[in-house]
Amino acid sequence: MVEINIPKDLLPLDGRFGCGPSKVRTEQLAAFNTEGAKLIGTSHRQAPVKNLVKRVQDGLMDLFHNPNGYEIVLGNGGSTAFWDVAAFSLAEGKSQLLVHGEFGAKFATSLSAPWLEKPTVVQAEAGSRSELRAEAGISAYAYPQNETSTGVVTPVKRVPGADSGALFFTDATSAAGGIDFDPYETDVYYFARRRTLQVMVVFGLL
Repeated sequence: MVEINIPKDLLPLDGRFGCGPSKVRTEQLAAFNTEGAKLIGTSHRQAPVKNLVKRVQDGLMDLFHNPNGYEIVLGNGGSTAFWDVAAFSLAEGKSQLLVHGEFGAKFATSLSAPWLEKPTVVQAEAGSRSELRAEAGISAYAYPQNETSTGVVTPVKRVPGADSGALFFTDATSAAGGIDFDPYETDVYYFARRRTLQVMVVFGLL
């Protein structure tokens, strides 16, 4: 067995790193006490909050290459909240989903609601990846861009031969900002901050 030693100059000053509990920088806390204090107790209809929301939306739109016709929607709740939104308001009839791990499986469950047709679930062994395939009568295709539970990455691509008008849902919770993509290859690109502040971001043809 080969022992791996990471040089000390490459190690972080604080070992806590990741999406779970992590260190909050002193500068962040100071900013919360100064700039952040302007937002606390302020109505969401007032300029400080509205301006911050607009700044976040504009920044995300620029990050995603400013595609014509797309919008950024911010909301409370994680990606699981979006799955309910999709099942109630976006998906119709039958869907097809790629499942490479826990989170893809959860969205598949949401799109198995009683008012929708039973979806086609393309299942892959943990750590491997399958492919969406054109199927007549499918109104929505869904997949995780980066499956959180296994690390499997799926390219953001439409399915050749899919029915006209079929929607494409890309779960980008573990990929947004880290993996580039062509926004015109999907209709809804959604993600959320996890563990701490649950803010849902939905980007797409809304």
